[in-house]
Amino acid sequence: MNYVSKLSLGLVICLLVGTLGCSRSDKPSLAEVKGKLMKEGKPFVNAQVEFYPTVDGAASYGETDETGSFTLFYSTGDPGAAIGDHKVTVIGGHVAGDPSPPTPEVVAPTTSTEEMAEGTLQPVGMAPQGRSRNKDGSPSRVEGLTAKVESGANDIILNL
Repeated sequence: MNYVSKLSLGLVICLLVGTLGCSRSDKPSLAEVKGKLMKEGKPFVNAQVEFYPTVDGAASYGETDETGSFTLFYSTGDPGAAIGDHKVTVIGGHVAGDPSPPTPEVVAPTTSTEEMAEGTLQPVGMAPQGRSRNKDGSPSRVEGLTAKVESGANDIILNL
């Protein structure tokens, strides 16, 4: 075999190995997930809903609208969630029709701009308005919910 043939064969093998490596996806199978978040029979609105698979895959996220409805999107931006069991976290929100919790007073920094530029970290802002908050002003967090995502379309009702 001459030099050109060996080089060509080596190049073809490298391209095949590279193509096979790129065609494999680490993303699990996803299923469409829509749902509704409720508290005491009323829609829970303006909350972030996070689904964390208990086995393989990354988290999926959604936000409830004025009816408590949400649609999940996988961490890559694709619609859906990994098929299987999930731990669910809800951040912020409030019962529809209830007044939004008051936004804590934001105090102006006591340091100058020059002092802040020297590496002192200052708060950038607060969580979005209209979400329930802890006494320190951070959004409240509910953990311990579970859900099962099955192949096909899913309509999941979560009760707080």
